[in-house]
Amino acid sequence: MTKEENQELIPSLVVVKLFASCREIVGKDKITLKSTDKMITARDLRRMISELFPSLPTRIQFVIAVNHKIANDSTTISQVDEVAILPPVSGG
Repeated sequence: MTKEENQELIPSLVVVKLFASCREIVGKDKITLKSTDKMITARDLRRMISELFPSLPTRIQFVIAVNHKIANDSTTISQVDEVAILPPVSGG
């Protein structure tokens, strides 16, 4: 097995910071998720979080931010990105 093939088998870890009511519902200020894919999308991340913490999406509609920008479902995420989940933000 080559070094590149071996690297593809190593799962990537994505650290996700939680803020405000997201943090209160989950009970942690950050979580680490493991993926066998080198890159995942925000949609994948939302699914993973919903499976691990099913009460979160039933209580609030959270948004995902990647590198300080709100992500859409197709935004790709790697383990070097800064990722956060936030409750909806309203202006006023």
